[in-house]
Amino acid sequence: MLTEDRQQLILRELALNGSLNASEFAAKLGTSGMTVRRDLAVLAEQGLLERVHGGAIPVGGKPSAGPATQPSTSWRPGGRRPLATIGMIVPSASYYFPGVIRGAEAAAQEAGVRLVLGVTNYSDAEERRQLRRLYEHGVDGILITPSGQSLAGTETLELLAEAEVPVVVVERSIDDALDHGRLEAVRSDHVRGSEIAVNHLLGLGHQKVAICLRENSPTAPQLIEGFHLAMQRAGHARDDSMVRAMSRAQNDPQAHRELVDRILDWCASAEVTAAVVHTDEDALQFVSACLERQIRVPEDFAIVSYDDEIAALGAVPLTAVAPPKYDVGHQALVMCLSRIGARRGSTSALQRVNLSPALEVRGSTQV
Repeated sequence: MLTEDRQQLILRELALNGSLNASEFAAKLGTSGMTVRRDLAVLAEQGLLERVHGGAIPVGGKPSAGPATQPSTSWRPGGRRPLATIGMIVPSASYYFPGVIRGAEAAAQEAGVRLVLGVTNYSDAEERRQLRRLYEHGVDGILITPSGQSLAGTETLELLAEAEVPVVVVERSIDDALDHGRLEAVRSDHVRGSEIAVNHLLGLGHQKVAICLRENSPTAPQLIEGFHLAMQRAGHARDDSMVRAMSRAQNDPQAHRELVDRILDWCASAEVTAAVVHTDEDALQFVSACLERQIRVPEDFAIVSYDDEIAALGAVPLTAVAPPKYDVGHQALVMCLSRIGARRGSTSALQRVNLSPALEVRGSTQV
């Protein structure tokens, strides 16, 4: 084995497991302990690891029994070869998902891992094409956000079940796909996020609260569930009329504005004084329509947006629920990298991780 290849394996071992025992690693490679110790000395001189008694740890790190979340090297084009290549497939790179991508990218750089990105534009066919391309290129792991809400019964699920590398599903539930392959998942807890929004409005004294969201959004079912949970826990009977579905007419902003006006007319007739609105773009439209009607926000009508992508930029800055997009991407890549390490012999339980959103209070609810 070439010296450079052996040193790359040493760095990979540290990235995946957080520590390296020189004697055990030498036995694994079938080389001498002296050879490995010489490699450790060279890498330590380059600032890529720290020598400890019997082996090494990442720079600034501590010995660990499990995978490290902040290994010592980062990959840059033209630099050392990456320790692993992980493919990432998302439905969009223009709204919501840039934060997720940034989190995964940061984790990849921390771990010396190459991240390869594919965008499907919510096309199932493109999703499958991107997956096949990653398989052909021999990636070490896959992060994927399916276009639809559920993987159940889809061709994408069949492809994922055939994967010979770790797969982490990002920002989608895998509850109905647990018997297909060895999938793991990291996502924002949108049920909790919706509860947070409703509880905030109830805490301000609003008794009639509605939720307005886009039809066919993958997030909508979870937001509706959280809305009803919060209302019922506050002692309100379930009222499905308080859920107002919105559909955006393609290239017809006037039709969408008329829909917003109709919903505001309904709010006035039903004595609704507050609403949770998904997405930020639609919430900003609600604020604009309210101001044109001389409805004061928040004095007459309070609004909580859901997503917090552009919520702070409105004429009235919007209180918003912010899903932990960056943390979701970061955790997903760390989870995938941990599973890559586990494939080498150790076993660990498959994980499904939900991360709670946070509330950013601004002018649309704060008098």
